[in-house]
Amino acid sequence: MTRRTAVLSRRLPHHRLPQALLVALATFAAAPAFAQDSTDATTLDKIVVKGERAEGFSVRRTSAGTRFNLAPREIPQSISIISHQRIEDQNLDDILDVLSNTTGVSSTQSDTERTEFYARGFYIDSYQFDNLPTQMVQNWSYGDSGLDLAIYDRVEIVRGSTGLLTGAGNPSASVNLIRKHADSAELTGSVSVNVGSWGRTRSTVDVTTPLNKSGSVRARVIGSYLDTESQMDRYDQHKTLGYAVIDADLTPDTQLSVGYDYQQKRANGATWGGFPMLYSDGSSTGYDESFNSAAKWTYWDTTSKRAFATLEHDFNEDWMVRIGATHDETKADDKLFYPAYNDWVTGASLFDKNTGAGISPSAGFYNTERKVSAVDGYFSGAFELFGLKHEVMGGLSYNKRDYANYGDYQIDGAGLTWDPFSSYLNWNGDISEPNWNPLALASEGTITQKAAYAATRLSLAEPLKLILGARYTDWKSEGEGADRSHKVTTPYAGLVYEINDTWSTYGSYTEIFQPQMLKNQQGGFLDPVDGKSYEVGVKAAWFDDRLNASAAVFRIEQDNVGQATNIPVNGSLNEFAYIGARGTVSRGFEVEVNGELAPGWNASFGASRYVAKDINGTDINTRLPQTAIKLFTSYTPQSMTDLTIGGGANWQNRIYYPVPAYGQIEQGGYALVNAFVRYRLAPQFSVQANLNNLLDKKYLSQVNGYGAYGDERNGSITFTWSF
Repeated sequence: MTRRTAVLSRRLPHHRLPQALLVALATFAAAPAFAQDSTDATTLDKIVVKGERAEGFSVRRTSAGTRFNLAPREIPQSISIISHQRIEDQNLDDILDVLSNTTGVSSTQSDTERTEFYARGFYIDSYQFDNLPTQMVQNWSYGDSGLDLAIYDRVEIVRGSTGLLTGAGNPSASVNLIRKHADSAELTGSVSVNVGSWGRTRSTVDVTTPLNKSGSVRARVIGSYLDTESQMDRYDQHKTLGYAVIDADLTPDTQLSVGYDYQQKRANGATWGGFPMLYSDGSSTGYDESFNSAAKWTYWDTTSKRAFATLEHDFNEDWMVRIGATHDETKADDKLFYPAYNDWVTGASLFDKNTGAGISPSAGFYNTERKVSAVDGYFSGAFELFGLKHEVMGGLSYNKRDYANYGDYQIDGAGLTWDPFSSYLNWNGDISEPNWNPLALASEGTITQKAAYAATRLSLAEPLKLILGARYTDWKSEGEGADRSHKVTTPYAGLVYEINDTWSTYGSYTEIFQPQMLKNQQGGFLDPVDGKSYEVGVKAAWFDDRLNASAAVFRIEQDNVGQATNIPVNGSLNEFAYIGARGTVSRGFEVEVNGELAPGWNASFGASRYVAKDINGTDINTRLPQTAIKLFTSYTPQSMTDLTIGGGANWQNRIYYPVPAYGQIEQGGYALVNAFVRYRLAPQFSVQANLNNLLDKKYLSQVNGYGAYGDERNGSITFTWSF
């Protein structure tokens, strides 16, 4: 990542300008032409601003996908960036909101607290925080899908296999959350209050201040609290966030960042699954948006604590080294109620529409914890060979994830539940809480990844660049019922041809691996599933990379997926062996335009289509839309710069869930429309109104035998004071 040095001037009226514009002006302040026009300015000592800040909806350069500092059209993979400006305009609260508005990404909901994200038909489990890789899964729900966005500047999503930088995972996408940093040498900040539907109140404070006279050491503190109810009866949510980071310029070429964030979410009335969708005769239960299938005593609380540090040094304009470390601890505490209503053998509903009988109450009390420690260090640089400039990067990575899950599960047996009831009709959550047993260990384990990676970007000719790389990963799992380990080399190759200053075309081949617990006939574990991504496309950039466009065609293949046989595992008559075979094949296309179309006019448009089938030619993950269109725009008239208006729409095609006894449960295609308006009442004060689901579309957000509705029409108003 190339260092940029900014000279911040005290005479600039910074409270009148958006932060992204401040950074842009600060950058240009170092240019001689600007200096000639500002001879009367009183300047501070230089501070170092590292990385790329978003301008509007886009960034001009990013290290996503390769670690090379490149313009988006120089990266041989599909990439989407949700900028801080986009987050502010759409009033996006958490990572769920961001990914729901990302091209090529879709989601399924398991209950109120668990949402799983997918790209190109595959589950997304690869995440990064400031380029430090980790994995997050939702089966025990540590609250990952509810991560608050108040502390993040932007989110970068690279689609396809991303094994070069992330290690183990699925050939879906990698999500990189880029934190906000202390990037001002003067006291600056904002206070905002957001109020909205269902008693929603969210307050956020964001302050940056220098810690010494020169501004070479700076601190940023962000705090936020959300309190809201829901369209669903008896459900409310409370989120607390605290964040602090210190950025220090140890020398003009060396920067240190140290920070900590704390996030807590408390959800009362949380569901486990959702409401029963079918009666025993196959007809719909017909619940409305306010119905809550949970008992009154249920809750699902999560807490995460994350400490991090990065040290970066530039040797010169071409060579640098960066090392980052993080340690996070996440805990969940939940008491849940599950209204089981299906026959476990046939899948048929047992829920009688006349008597209300057929519901088997279940309850769970769980405490779970996860600890992740990670270190990643790399260098990058440029060199000349045969009269052309080339680049190289390499690094080492270590990631250790410990987890332990404890629980007590109580289930109705032959009508002998802890609190028998005869009918689920007119359900209002009124069932007593069980007398819980001491929590027992359900699962625990440690997953460790040690890796070395390297890549080079070769100039084969002035317009033709070849990126070649590989990652060697030593993956080990202890616990999970059995210890296992794999040593895997993951290749990366991408070719980019610059047609002219605007257009480029590319092709890439990337891989990623995912370990599996299935055994072969000899009793050994199968080799990991190999996810191979093939992609070709065209990209373009206008207005000095402030507007970017891309179109891609892709094919993803899974190899060595475990397929069952009728051959027993040696020495185990009750366990049957698996063999590695070809798995799911996904193919499709994606189109995206993102950035500044004209001064004051930002827009994002994305369209995606994929078809994913298993080895038998059957569609997988039918609860995911195969076709989606997502668009959003904002406009600030140049003649009225205090006013910004905008809006957008997300459309997806139908989804369904097969129920062999009755056919399938289906949600037809639908579009959600939203709009916003912001007005700056004074240089330091603005008000913004957001309206979501403008047309009040009624739709199912969860279709998996159990159901839940998406939010009906709702709105909020945000008051912001900046200083």
